[in-house]
Amino acid sequence: MQPRPSKSDSSATLQDLRELDLPLIGPEDAPVPHPPPSFEARVQHAQFLLASRPGDFYEKRRARMNPEPFRMD
Repeated sequence: MQPRPSKSDSSATLQDLRELDLPLIGPEDAPVPHPPPSFEARVQHAQFLLASRPGDFYEKRRARMNPEPFRMD
């Protein structure tokens, strides 16, 4: 006799998407409009992303790269 699955069983598949009980989104629930970021804000964001990498990131990445990706043996 197989055990009955619990309500939290993640292996159970749904037959209908309405079983997910997702909230309904109407036209009044549209995203809030906002202007695109300025060039200065994009530059600051790019500088932040580059500064957040470890100091040896590029050296490690270059060491992992295959210098001849299409080598024929």
